[in-house]
Amino acid sequence: MEQRRKPIGIGTLALLVLTMGFAFNFQWGKEQFQFSHYLFDYFNLPIYTNGSQGFHLPFIAAIVFWAATVIIARKFQINYGAKLAYRVGSFMLIASVLIFPLYGVIWIIFGR
Repeated sequence: MEQRRKPIGIGTLALLVLTMGFAFNFQWGKEQFQFSHYLFDYFNLPIYTNGSQGFHLPFIAAIVFWAATVIIARKFQINYGAKLAYRVGSFMLIASVLIFPLYGVIWIIFGR
């Protein structure tokens, strides 16, 4: 029985999109450079919804990467890396979406 490798294709692109999602909010170098913060500053958008606290808007923007990863990996399952990208992307998407109601409940309980 021959073991064949999965072909590299569009589904493999889901791994790249997943990596871009992680890199979007990751701090780089000694200067702690974050691409998401740079992008929000460039467009004069606030990083938090309420000044220096509230929802972290770059975290919300990263949901676009997780959703794109899940869609690409789901559609092209036969390609190399698509299964891993689908599982990790699904976890990040679900966790990201569930954090907002949890954050709201904690905010109400413990005050502003």
